[in-house]
Amino acid sequence: MLNQRVIEFGGSTRSPDRLLEADCVEAQAGLVDESLDLIYMDPPFGTGIVRKSGDANYDDRLSDPDLFLEWLAPCLTGCHRLLKPSGSLFVHLDYRTVHYVKVQLDRLFGRQHFVNEIIWCYSVGGKSRRSFGKKHDTILWYAKSSDYLFFPQEVAVPRKGSSHMRVVMDEDGKPVQEKTDRKTGKVYRYPISAGKVPEDWWTDIETLNHSDRERVGWPTQKPSRLLERIIKATTEPGQRVADWFSGSGTTAVTAQRLGRSFTVTDRSPEAISCAVERLQAQGSMLAGQGQAPPNLVIEGPLLSRQEGASGTRQEC
Repeated sequence: MLNQRVIEFGGSTRSPDRLLEADCVEAQAGLVDESLDLIYMDPPFGTGIVRKSGDANYDDRLSDPDLFLEWLAPCLTGCHRLLKPSGSLFVHLDYRTVHYVKVQLDRLFGRQHFVNEIIWCYSVGGKSRRSFGKKHDTILWYAKSSDYLFFPQEVAVPRKGSSHMRVVMDEDGKPVQEKTDRKTGKVYRYPISAGKVPEDWWTDIETLNHSDRERVGWPTQKPSRLLERIIKATTEPGQRVADWFSGSGTTAVTAQRLGRSFTVTDRSPEAISCAVERLQAQGSMLAGQGQAPPNLVIEGPLLSRQEGASGTRQEC
């Protein structure tokens, strides 16, 4: 039986946020159908190794793509059941297994509900002497239905000054990019200050390096900016976000900061402990600013084995 602990922040009356030490399928089994607005998944990539960083580690040795898909498929099926009709699923992988998983998702969600293949490009990391550097991950975006939510202006990025369009001043003296359609003669004008919707290749968010202040020591930790773009683009404040492989808790921390509710899980007690520390620190800070988040419910064997009466944790 799972133990439970509640951290109270004293403000929001929304349903509590949840952090569970559990297997992804086990965690999904306890949730109501069509209860989630967004699911982000960053599972192990099937690298064939145990990923380590300091005292933190997780097993990523399931390198056979067929076995990997067999392991992940029940979790993907659970995602489809749990998403609201307006909800979205983002699955974050790399070249090793993403093609296998895409075929499975086409079958599960329907090819018509595939929205984007997002290529997240970065430059940090080692170089290869035998091939071009493998410097991108792939994030597959599937919608539960054609009525999915999307708020492009919430994640607008600056327009580049050097483009094929000319820059002119509008009636208010503000710069706009302008182009004329050669066939129709129609003039298109885009205010520079409004920015533009990002393309499906993201080069403006770098992966974390060892000196980044955001790093907490968890292997393959993703930057909060990456999750912020996904969450703001597909949810509204108060809606619920889920992550079944939460690691150090970046999805939960970002959702909490943006005023979204969350349910996140991980099998690793070290991961849960790391996430608890980050969420408690940020939640207390938000409460001090008059923006207290919902209470945080933590469930799992971790509480009796690791937290103890003092609430301290191992290093993550």
